[in-house]
Amino acid sequence: MINNIDELLSQVNKIKGTEAKTKFIMNYFLENVRYDYAYLFIAYAQGTITGVSSNFTIAMNKTKSESDEEFALTRPIIQGESRIFNDILRIRDENSEDYNQFIQELRSYITKELKSHLGNDDLVTQNVDLVMKQIEQGLREKTKIIFNGNEYAVNYDISKVLIDFLIEPKKYFPPQFQNGLITSGVCEDYATYLVPLLQKAGIEAHEVEGTSELGHAWVIIKDEEKYKSIDLTRAVFIRDGFLGIPPEQTSKDWLYSNLEDIFKMQKTRTITKIDQKTLPHVINGQNFDEESFIRLMEEEISDSSFRNIIKQGLEKGVTAKEVLNANQAENTKEREGKVSE
Repeated sequence: MINNIDELLSQVNKIKGTEAKTKFIMNYFLENVRYDYAYLFIAYAQGTITGVSSNFTIAMNKTKSESDEEFALTRPIIQGESRIFNDILRIRDENSEDYNQFIQELRSYITKELKSHLGNDDLVTQNVDLVMKQIEQGLREKTKIIFNGNEYAVNYDISKVLIDFLIEPKKYFPPQFQNGLITSGVCEDYATYLVPLLQKAGIEAHEVEGTSELGHAWVIIKDEEKYKSIDLTRAVFIRDGFLGIPPEQTSKDWLYSNLEDIFKMQKTRTITKIDQKTLPHVINGQNFDEESFIRLMEEEISDSSFRNIIKQGLEKGVTAKEVLNANQAENTKEREGKVSE
């Protein structure tokens, strides 16, 4: 039994070989980590919304309970739309005279939405509870406004509560950790956590961004001269009964994969960034080539060339600071040149 991060690394360092080490780490988290489907619901709720007003407006409080104020703050969408967002506002309007009925209808709606993606009823219930808890807390929040020189208390309307979720989802659905081990999160949390962990185990690891069904993040590692894909999220989805994944795929297919295979297993998969660096072109199943990818990693992603610059500078008696300043100046010159083109 592993109780903390040090024990995990101690076990890993007894294992020989990059593949064996990686699979041990990934199997541990596959057995012990939880995916935050409450956060995923918010991701689906976002729809095409890309802009919200920085100004709040006042409206009648349609989700008023006994101790709530008559008015509520709302926050309008100014760009894009969301089916889920609009459906929830409709539920609010249809049940404006009965708060308990509103909560019941809202719970049923969120349950239906999560069930359309996840086949595990227990997980659906757990995550609906998490979403509803945050919504009800948001609706109970109050603030003060000044109108005609007088101060009034108002509640938050569900439109504002939902937009707050969309703007700062991590504030409401953060990843969880225990004794240095991640216990719950979403794809970006897994990737951000696993990269330094794998590196501590002596494995070259990089964070990858792109698309799955939605925006996605995962990890690639270097094993000898080839790069492998490590996608804990997809493995957890299969474990949890996420719908729409071909039944022949297993969790282990995604824990340690050839890069070309991920595009075959999921046609919508793309790679757009590696280590937060935007790639010169989007990589997908139609244009992926292993040799070209290795060359890309060596020439554009790897920092080995920069290390060589520092090494050469130090050998010539130049200080590290001078080398860094010279490199910064060169990068600035290069960026200015690109802008002028």
